[in-house]
Amino acid sequence: MAWLGYDPPEGLSLEAARDLRARAGAAELIAFVNSLPPRAAVTLIGHSYGALVAGLAAPHLPRVADVVALGAPGMGAATATALGGARVWSALAADDWIRRVPQLRLGHLGHGRRPSSAAFGALPLPVEGAAGHDGYLCPGSATLDAVTAIVLSRPVPSAT
Repeated sequence: MAWLGYDPPEGLSLEAARDLRARAGAAELIAFVNSLPPRAAVTLIGHSYGALVAGLAAPHLPRVADVVALGAPGMGAATATALGGARVWSALAADDWIRRVPQLRLGHLGHGRRPSSAAFGALPLPVEGAAGHDGYLCPGSATLDAVTAIVLSRPVPSAT
């Protein structure tokens, strides 16, 4: 099921550089996940600013087994272990413009270290066939296949 229960910032703006909307979105995401049947398997998948929302929510959602960040500028944490007990996965295409976003955090400005950074500690996802910032879940991309495997609890193809 897809969820968009918050008001994301539009385009490159000061709002997009701040985490205030993501914090409000994380609170809504936590409430939504907690409203699901207790036996429902939950994987959080966030693209771009949505990965920040997922990252801020994850420590408060112990039932979440996996968190996937696609084209993420940051997740509001310095390391994957700070997101709780979930496995954290990340994909960042070579031509994704999000690579140009500085990895900084000062108060509510910036989103911190990108999850695709080795120091963050996320498990890398393959990006073959994913073009630009919006191509991760396009048919034929290796990222789509890997995300599908995560959701279905199957072996995940390794990143090359």
